[in-house]
Amino acid sequence: MFCVIQKIQKKKPDPYGTRKEIIVSETTFGFAGEEPKTSYGYTYSDERFERPVLDAYKISIHHSYRENGKVKKKQWAICTMSYYDLLEYSLYDCADSKIKNLSSEVDMSEEVIYQIINEKLDLLIAKIEEEFQQTEEYKVKKEQKAILDAHRATEVVFEKEYGSDEYRYCYDVFGTLRNPAYLEELKVRKKAQEEYARRSYEESFKRNYSNYSGNSSSYYTTSQSNYNEDEKKMLHEIYRMASKKFHPDACGDDGSKMKLLTNLKDQWGL
Repeated sequence: MFCVIQKIQKKKPDPYGTRKEIIVSETTFGFAGEEPKTSYGYTYSDERFERPVLDAYKISIHHSYRENGKVKKKQWAICTMSYYDLLEYSLYDCADSKIKNLSSEVDMSEEVIYQIINEKLDLLIAKIEEEFQQTEEYKVKKEQKAILDAHRATEVVFEKEYGSDEYRYCYDVFGTLRNPAYLEELKVRKKAQEEYARRSYEESFKRNYSNYSGNSSSYYTTSQSNYNEDEKKMLHEIYRMASKKFHPDACGDDGSKMKLLTNLKDQWGL
C-alpha cells in the first residue's frame, strides 16, 4: 500500500484569513446602589487577511495486487485538504473516520495507515509552513499570540495578588492601565485585609496566653513536672519555631512577643 497526494485547484479562495487586529472592548455594568464598573476585554477586527493560494491536495491510498495472474489496482479516497487546511488542521481532524473505515476494510491498523500517509504529507506540510512564514498574515498571527500569551500570564499573577476577575477592571489586553483609581482601591483593600489578619492573629495569641496564664501557679508546677522527655522535645521545637517568627528583628515589634514566649519557655521547664 502507498499514498498518493494529487495537487488540484480550488475555485474559491479561503475566506477565513487571520483577523488583522486585536481590539479592546469595554463593558460597563453595575448593581443598584453601586457605582458602575467597566470591564476591559478584547475582540478582533472584521477585516481579515486575504488567502490567495488556491492549491488543495487530494489524498488517497493505493494498493496493487495480483489476481489470477493479472495485476489489479484498488484505491481509497481519504480526504482533500486545502493549502491553508494543512496549516491549521491535522490529518486526524480531516480524515479520522475514513481511516477507521479503511482500517476495518483492509485489516490494517489505523496507526500504520497514518504512517503511510504522513511519510508524504509531512514533507508537504513543512514546505507550506516555510512559505507561509514569509507572509504578513503569519507575522501578525504570531504577534497576536504573543500579546494574548503575555496578557494571560500577567492576569494570573495579578489575580493571585488581588483576587479573581479583578485584572480586567484595571488593565486592557495590551497591559495598558485603564483604571488607576480602582487599582489603588485594590491595593488599599489588600493592605487592610493583611492588617486585619495580622491583628486577628495577635489577638488570638494574646487571648490564648491570657487563658493559659490565668490559671494558678500551682498548675504550672504540676504541668511542668508532668512533661515527659518526648513532650519536652515537642515543646522545645514549638519554642524554636515561634522564636524565629516573633524575634523583634523578624516581626518588627517592641519585643513583647518574644518576652511572652520566653515566659512560656520557663513555665514549660525547658
